[in-house]
Amino acid sequence: MRFLIFMLITASYHINVFAEPVVSTLTEIKSTAGMSVAEDGTLYAADFGDINTFAGTSLYKITADGQSTLITDQLSVGPSGNLIDDDGTILQSLYFSNSIVRVNQDGTITNFASGIPGPDDLVKDNQGNIYVATCPFANGSEGGVYRVDTSGQVSAFATGSGLNCIGGITLDDDGDLYVAGSGNNINKIDANGQISTFAQLPSGGSHIKFGNNEFYVVMPSANQVARVDRAGNVSILAGTGARENIDGLASEAAFRLPFHLEISPDNKKLFVNGGPDGDNTANPIRVIDLFPESTTESIKINAGLNGAWFSPNTSAQGFMIEVLPQRELVFFAWFTYDTTPPDTSLSATVGDPGHRWLSGQGNIENKAVMIDLLNTSGGLFLNAQEAQITAPGAYGTVNLSFSSCSSGQLSYALANGLTGSVEIQRIADDNVTLCQMLSKDSESTR
Repeated sequence: MRFLIFMLITASYHINVFAEPVVSTLTEIKSTAGMSVAEDGTLYAADFGDINTFAGTSLYKITADGQSTLITDQLSVGPSGNLIDDDGTILQSLYFSNSIVRVNQDGTITNFASGIPGPDDLVKDNQGNIYVATCPFANGSEGGVYRVDTSGQVSAFATGSGLNCIGGITLDDDGDLYVAGSGNNINKIDANGQISTFAQLPSGGSHIKFGNNEFYVVMPSANQVARVDRAGNVSILAGTGARENIDGLASEAAFRLPFHLEISPDNKKLFVNGGPDGDNTANPIRVIDLFPESTTESIKINAGLNGAWFSPNTSAQGFMIEVLPQRELVFFAWFTYDTTPPDTSLSATVGDPGHRWLSGQGNIENKAVMIDLLNTSGGLFLNAQEAQITAPGAYGTVNLSFSSCSSGQLSYALANGLTGSVEIQRIADDNVTLCQMLSKDSESTR
């Protein structure tokens, strides 16, 4: 344990344990097009119009508590995707005008770029270039991704190869583009414009966003929102598949033709809207809270939890927990393994298959703690080369909480893209009495 503590770095942070994502309705408004979210939670949503007329001309501003204000209803017919620019103005695609305009907060409109066939969603890279997903099904032009550089010059960046009609576009943390909307495929486009298939959805996708080391995709015909990990594995995030609007837990909620998707700057919430079935009425903008605080009753983290733990449902897994109440810290070790081949996009300490001895520390916050994991490698037992041990590499995070003095839950998000949770149990009951006593003391002092 002394060696474990010696190897830990002191920088850490804390966060509450999270439950299943929850879907709620933010507001009901006549908005069927793209959305973007500001740092303060303000949402900007455009109205493309209903599926019979496509005659929308409006852009709305919606506060975090659902209060809406019309910014302008003077846009050319068919506003689609939008983007909040660095100066707080809105870059708004105008589908039928093959252009992008800039909308100021007072509603004034100026031209930004033209000659982009069927523009929809927008994304901006670190160099200030704007990339536009296009779907010019009505005018015979070539669809794909178009780029507007910092001088305002428009050029085709990636076209063809299944990109004839894409609606959604996003950037990952490596600077690669990902697009959705051409059938069931999610395509990846690198910095040179090279196109490859990244993942295949069970149903056609429309809009896509990157966050929390994964991708979120709307599937309109399935009435669901999917999540895709960095390896391209697809799972359902929210929606039963029923074509109706029902709030609640993500596994029980339902969507009615969801089409547009946006993620908040802090990556904690997804915003989803869709199109009415040919009518001209308001429709809901839905919010998926990705990390709601757990309502499961938990005990306060205390020194009685110290010792060895294991996972009854996962073989060859072991955990050591050391709670230091006076320092409000938890030291943690996870003895596990990885059978995946090396991943050249990660550091050498992450990609090699074999055993994993992960360790970390985190600050206690009453009933929860988040651990920043480190992966240490390179040491040789009883060998002088142990002094040359490889510096620990960041490997992800673990959330710990305990439902009793003998059982708890560990949820993880690792650097290789794996996420999930496991139940943990004590190996021995030596400290259970101490844990129960400390838990009662904490209840009595509230």
